Amino acid sequence: MDFSITADEKAVVFLVAALLRAGGSPTDDALADELGDEVRPLLQSLLEKGWLVVGQEGELALSVIARAAVSSRSDIEGP
Repeated sequence: MDFSITADEKAVVFLVAALLRAGGSPTDDALADELGDEVRPLLQSLLEKGWLVVGQEGELALSVIARAAVSSRSDIEGP
């Protein structure tokens, strides 16, 4: 896992975490519809770095290590 992520990538991680906490099942298409196609390279980078994983139905989820990193930053709600 690559721990060096950009501020934009971090914002996406916290957005995905918030959507998951709210009971959502975010997909790359849903995020692109909401945020624009410019989010796709960020999602791809986060997948390659091991921060995000794709489930069986194509939904995005945080990796185990990403969940731990996000939960340890409970003082931050995200973007």
